[in-house]
Amino acid sequence: MKRELVTAVPPEEIQGILEKSKANLYICIKEGEPFYGAPRWRVVLKGSKEEIEKFMEVFMRARAGG
Repeated sequence: MKRELVTAVPPEEIQGILEKSKANLYICIKEGEPFYGAPRWRVVLKGSKEEIEKFMEVFMRARAGG
């Protein structure tokens, strides 16, 4: 399965979140595009549906402050 998301989270933080989630995924972070002065990164996730969900759960909690 492949999923693409666009986020303002810096690549270093995305890598840290991947390590915390312990999800078995391939992540490709592409060039950021400016959006009102802040870069937005295009992130491609490749892996099983369950592994992507595991990563996204940790990703959403990390960005919500919890």
